[in-house]
Amino acid sequence: MEDQTNSHHKAPHPKWNDKEFCAFLLLYSAMADNVITSEERDMVLETVDAEVYDQLLDELNANTEAENKAILMSYKGLYFPTLARKKELLYLVKKEFYADHDFSAVEIELYNTLKGMM
Repeated sequence: MEDQTNSHHKAPHPKWNDKEFCAFLLLYSAMADNVITSEERDMVLETVDAEVYDQLLDELNANTEAENKAILMSYKGLYFPTLARKKELLYLVKKEFYADHDFSAVEIELYNTLKGMM
């Protein structure tokens, strides 16, 4: 991951490839209920290796909610510019929510927020 300045983020922001972006989105989603289950973790690890997972989790935890949303939105034109891609990413998020067999009210709320953001 290389550094790039992002005007929505207070510090230099890494430029992520598609897999890293998807992993960050999945981690962000998994944190909706403040707990990442082993099933949710395993799903993210299907996308990136453990080292990148740890880096992305550190990034997620170091940011505020608003900063994490801004990061996600900063990739809109790059990784979800079309309705088809948006639907694909929302499907991945929903799959992440179901990884622990519990689509909680908090997760439903976040899903709807992401749907509106994208």
